Amino acid sequence: MAGGRRTLLFCTSYVENEGQWRVRARRWLDYHLGVPLERDAIFIIDDASPYLAPDPDLRVIDAIPAALDPGPAAWLYRFAQREGRTGMKGHRGWWRSFLHSLAIARALDFTRIVHVESDAYLLSRKIVDHVNALDAGWTVFWCPMYDFPEPALQVICADQFDAMAAVAARGLDQLTQGIAERTLPFTNVERSFAGNRYGERGPRIPGYADYACQVHYPEMVVRYRG
Repeated sequence: MAGGRRTLLFCTSYVENEGQWRVRARRWLDYHLGVPLERDAIFIIDDASPYLAPDPDLRVIDAIPAALDPGPAAWLYRFAQREGRTGMKGHRGWWRSFLHSLAIARALDFTRIVHVESDAYLLSRKIVDHVNALDAGWTVFWCPMYDFPEPALQVICADQFDAMAAVAARGLDQLTQGIAERTLPFTNVERSFAGNRYGERGPRIPGYADYACQVHYPEMVVRYRG
């Protein structure tokens, strides 16, 4: 780890019951705790879910703390009111949770934000090493299925925090007129790794994949190749 560098790893979340929690956010957390992905803290940023997991290694908060205790495996930041989603583009809850990662990063002196969405997985040592090596710019990976950037996998370094703040300043009403894939000001679109929104095609992830997105089926096997 580079001297003075601090990494926030986060996903967004909304779950209605324990079953949804176990097959999505909890599965995501357990998996990424087991791979050598650089992180100094893990946050799950939640859109006022009606279900709150009682997991003992999870700390639920509703405000950014002055400092982070060393105990929890992850912090679940829960908003009091749900923003939700309306229509195809109206991902108000996602936008609010995604952009709140910047407030957390600045308040707690993180210098990198690594966003791996709760239905996305980093599957190979090659891509994990690449993510760990990034220390400048706003990098996003690629979605071949739709031929556009994949916002479920992003690395935002400190030199792009002001650019992220400018996005947040546009407000949810304006941001939900478009889609993140075409709205966010990425400085690097990384196409050299194999990955896709495999969950839209069925419950199989190819063995060569470096990453997988939209892993919605519980039977989809996610296995790290270290």
